Amino acid sequence: MSTPAAKITIRDVADRAGVAISTVSHAFSGSRPISRATRERVLRAARELGYDPNPSARSLRTGRSGIVGLVLRPRYAVTGTPDRAETFNRLVGSVATEMLRRKTGLIHVPDIDDPSVARVPMDGCIVAHPYGNDPVLTELTRRGIPVVTVEEDPERPELPWAVRLDYPKVVSALLDHLREQGARRIALFTGTEDNAWNRRTRETYLAWSARRRRSTRVEVLSEGLTPEEAMREVRACLRERRRPDAIVMATSDFAAPAAGVAAELGLHVPDELMIASLTDSEHSRTASPPITAMDLNHELLAERAVELMLARLSGADEPAEALVIEPVLNLRASTRRG
Repeated sequence: MSTPAAKITIRDVADRAGVAISTVSHAFSGSRPISRATRERVLRAARELGYDPNPSARSLRTGRSGIVGLVLRPRYAVTGTPDRAETFNRLVGSVATEMLRRKTGLIHVPDIDDPSVARVPMDGCIVAHPYGNDPVLTELTRRGIPVVTVEEDPERPELPWAVRLDYPKVVSALLDHLREQGARRIALFTGTEDNAWNRRTRETYLAWSARRRRSTRVEVLSEGLTPEEAMREVRACLRERRRPDAIVMATSDFAAPAAGVAAELGLHVPDELMIASLTDSEHSRTASPPITAMDLNHELLAERAVELMLARLSGADEPAEALVIEPVLNLRASTRRG
């Protein structure tokens, strides 16, 4: 009968495989070449014993690798052209920069279920924009890997090792601005990804409208659509008799083309149609007119997430709650009438 998995050590694997402990370490880390036959013997012994290699092991002496993993969860984060991915490029680049400043390695983990990832020597892992009840968080926790999230898992907002954005405050401020500028029918074009960005902004829009007894209109556009595909939905909406006089688009990739659709239909922005976006990028900044947008403050998100991860790895006490920062609302000509 094999030893219970919770008690299995690297020494047990070495004994079963008939090799030195260092050979087992090299088999999992790939830090030194060993023969294919020896490696297969070590892996077979580990499977038989139910041994789950600790990806955080740097060496048998320190148990640390000096490397933190990064998992970018939105499935459409890097689709399309490079300029469409600006929002997430900022986040990934900022995390990398913050890690370099602290002399800590960073590795991008594209698929946590890939068997090769089990051998990635991560001390901890930052998971960016997780989904509701995200299986990646569940799996990392099962493996005993310390996790910090950029944005909360919307089904597990109580998890304390997180940095999240205060969407209600800033989205409400945006909607108040649109109302002050004369908007009476505000439509929200939200995304399909089940993350905090979509959930919290949609919840805030619905709650704000209920408080002010405003009618609501929520249109769902997949983040995976091309701008041309998305504009078919926007065009249909703006052709209606009781069309909205303000639209809030989830992504700036879609907000900028929406201004073109408005011009095509003879609607002047902002006098006849105001346009705003829930992300900010070169698309919204350089549109004609420039588009009001909520910047997700990814540089600060990255800085705080890295600080939180290194604090967790150093043995800091668990925070009482997630760290909250504010997005930045950039008001521009697309929503300023008069």
